[in-house]
Amino acid sequence: MPASPKPSAPSARARRAPFVPSVRGDLEAAVASAEAFAAVAPSVPRTAAYLLDRRLCAVPRIGARDVALWEWLVTQAVAAHPEGLPADGVELALPARPVLVAMSGHGRPVQPRELADSLVRLLGGERQELRIGDVFRASIPSWVPPLLRPGLYGYLDLAVLARLTTKGGSLLYRHLVGRLAADRVRYLPNAPPHVVTIPVAELGEVLGMPAPHRMGPLRARYLKPALADLADHVTAFTVTAEEAKDERGRNLAVGFSVSLRPPEMRTAAARLLPAEDLSFLQAHPDAPDFQLRASTLIKLGSALPSRRVTQPRPGSRRRPEAALASELHAWRRLWLAALDEAITGAVLTPGYETASYRGQRLLDAIERDGADAAFWAFVMAEVDAPDLQVRLDTGASDEAIRLLAAAERARVLRFREGRAERRRALRHARAEGTLPPALPKMPKADSSPMPAPVTPTVAPEPAPAPPVPDAALVALLSTDEAKAEAKKLWWYWQPAFEFPRMHAAPKAKLLLDEDLDLQFPIFSRADQAMGGEYRANLAKLAETFDMPRQRHEGRVATRVPDWIDADLAEVLVTFLGMTLTVPVQNGVATDPRGALLRDRAFVRERVRKARAEWRERVARRGDAYVRGKPRTFEQVQREIYGGAPLFVATVKDRDGFNRVAPPPPLPPAQPEAMPPAKSE
Repeated sequence: MPASPKPSAPSARARRAPFVPSVRGDLEAAVASAEAFAAVAPSVPRTAAYLLDRRLCAVPRIGARDVALWEWLVTQAVAAHPEGLPADGVELALPARPVLVAMSGHGRPVQPRELADSLVRLLGGERQELRIGDVFRASIPSWVPPLLRPGLYGYLDLAVLARLTTKGGSLLYRHLVGRLAADRVRYLPNAPPHVVTIPVAELGEVLGMPAPHRMGPLRARYLKPALADLADHVTAFTVTAEEAKDERGRNLAVGFSVSLRPPEMRTAAARLLPAEDLSFLQAHPDAPDFQLRASTLIKLGSALPSRRVTQPRPGSRRRPEAALASELHAWRRLWLAALDEAITGAVLTPGYETASYRGQRLLDAIERDGADAAFWAFVMAEVDAPDLQVRLDTGASDEAIRLLAAAERARVLRFREGRAERRRALRHARAEGTLPPALPKMPKADSSPMPAPVTPTVAPEPAPAPPVPDAALVALLSTDEAKAEAKKLWWYWQPAFEFPRMHAAPKAKLLLDEDLDLQFPIFSRADQAMGGEYRANLAKLAETFDMPRQRHEGRVATRVPDWIDADLAEVLVTFLGMTLTVPVQNGVATDPRGALLRDRAFVRERVRKARAEWRERVARRGDAYVRGKPRTFEQVQREIYGGAPLFVATVKDRDGFNRVAPPPPLPPAQPEAMPPAKSE
């Protein structure tokens, strides 16, 4: 039997270092004071195995501040050993002042003597006499490092642990975060609560109740105070409890219904996006008091799942798909409408009087927290209780489009007015002498350089004249019938815009076959006058979305290429199918043929870039990948066949089946030839 093939070198994906979650927030800035600790609110990652372990719950006489101290010690140990904790535990020598700040969340500073008592309760040993500026000793036991190995993890908010006042609240908070991490629960708008069921005996151990565990004392002394503590201080989720009983009325378990709240801006992760994807913020600025940062929109896209892309099921290993760029534009337009409503007082919906971030309350939040924090809170309030987005749904009425356009005009006027005000203030300050005058422009020097040798210049070719729009074509597309047909065509494309991978290619093929001539005769005549440019765009759309088939493949279902993602699919449908309908509806179609050519050139460049990036990502998983160097045919084939030999010799057995040929026998060893003897 032939030997197994030699294993190939590890791929680039296998050589990449594993992902290690990091601390959210600046720990050094947080420990400056108790107020700074509450403002920064650092969060630390903990594995689900560590959070669900109940050895900390079994510590006698443990309290809420002891749990906060324990998590601070583990955080410092992980920071001192970023590559992994030693198996035999960690010995720490830490300053007392930052720890006292991390434990002082109840409104009263923790004293050094309380820190010494907590260390004795947690770790045992001799009590240390401490002062604020001293350094204390602590040790992490050997059972902690195995639980912190990479795996499913959740984030513990150290500021929440510092504010909790009951032992049961701190321990229940750790356990619920661990269960959410183990069950892969992530925030989705309007998602049902996640139910965590804990038997009575196990719940008593989780809350730190000594045995025996009876439901009456457990409910009165531990469970109700813990739930009230979580309701007052935990911001990541809300939790309610319901007791489960058997047919005889005996308590069996307690079901905790956990509802995740919308993520906060400080905990949302930012994605790496090209700068040109959000260049519209620089091209469409607002007044300085209302200007949004690009990072805020990027974080919003990561925090809110897309409503146009199919999301994974609850408990799936896949993460929710981030919001598309068009959805971020929609939230920004909604924000501008809310700003215009608050400034002018023109009420759009009844929520103007009751919502927390509408009207004067929105302006107060901007002045207090800044535009970015107010925008984040406004969006999350709309996600929880949609009000303004229902009123300004562009697909429901034309009035919503007019209101959003008015809000955009108000943004332009605010920016121009603010710029003019800054220029007037600058001139006034220079006139009063509080600012130095503007530097005059330096005249050019009179020194003439040495004349360069004269070379004969070739007259440049005259620039091509701009295309003259066809007056008859513009008149044809300016009629009321053409506007009605454009609106009908816009709605015709809506299924493809909402579900491009399923409907884009079939819609384009239907228009090419018969629908453009039968349902949209005016657009058909206009396309003939333009030389078939719209049909060329439709053919480009169908060709891009539907890959060519081999002879053995079916020709019914659309076969979308792998390099087309959700954003690119939306761009293809918008620019190749729908862009001509908007200027025709608004009566501003001055150069339709030039617009179609520009759209096709733009899409061709986006497709080329997306295909190149996809090929590079695929190539990274191959063997011997070098950036910028194409892979050989052998490398591609080895990736396809999993490292097996490309060519295998076969022979037919006695049944007529091809089998792997045995390796050829080695040639027999030849005796070494003796050198001829020298003659005497």
